[in-house]
Amino acid sequence: MKMKVVGIYGVEDVSTGNIYVGQSKDIAKRWSNHAAFLKNNKHIYKELQNAYNLDCKRIKYTILEECNKNEIKEREDFWIKYVDKIDGWTLINKQKHGGASKTVKDTSKMKTAQTGENNGHAVKLNAKKVKEIKMYQKNNTYKDEELAELYSVSLTHIRNIRYGERWASVQI
Repeated sequence: MKMKVVGIYGVEDVSTGNIYVGQSKDIAKRWSNHAAFLKNNKHIYKELQNAYNLDCKRIKYTILEECNKNEIKEREDFWIKYVDKIDGWTLINKQKHGGASKTVKDTSKMKTAQTGENNGHAVKLNAKKVKEIKMYQKNNTYKDEELAELYSVSLTHIRNIRYGERWASVQI
């Protein structure tokens, strides 16, 4: 089982030294969010987006400090103030102090808002293609392996569509 890393992280453009400093109770998941926004040309920080668009290898993810959940806001504040003192780095955060680290209890609307094509990782499929896949599966037109190759997705993804674990919102 993977352990969630709690702490402060940076997302840096290694060519310019522009760096975004953030906090997370699961840094790997947060990095995945940043990567999805960059990949889909929708990152809020244009400095990072422009760097990624020029060469994705310019973006570097760094764990600045691991800490416990109780210290996270205080440690983020420290790093936001400290990073400008490091030669070669320029802080690009619009928010010059630690962000809110609220725990949302009702995630039902969030989950709905991030399903299907609205999911940042949904690059290869859209509702129309998923309807086609579901029709092919219903009619046994193609084997799952053939569908995976035809739509350039993994066999696991095709099977997750078949069993309603992915794209359940799309009905035929």
